[in-house]
Amino acid sequence: MKKLVLINAIVWATIILVASYLFRDVANYKYFFFVLIFSAGLMNMLISKYAAKTVKVRCNK
Repeated sequence: MKKLVLINAIVWATIILVASYLFRDVANYKYFFFVLIFSAGLMNMLISKYAAKTVKVRCNK
């Protein structure tokens, strides 16, 4: 699952860099950039939360 989180982070970083280069002259660039950052954070949070549910605890009770 760590691999999935890492790949997701790299993909979002690439999307943010490419979009910031392509849309730098757009009037609402600040809002667009904020939405991208928020979306990336939300996606990583959801993947991490799902991964935490699937991990088994290795403690003896």
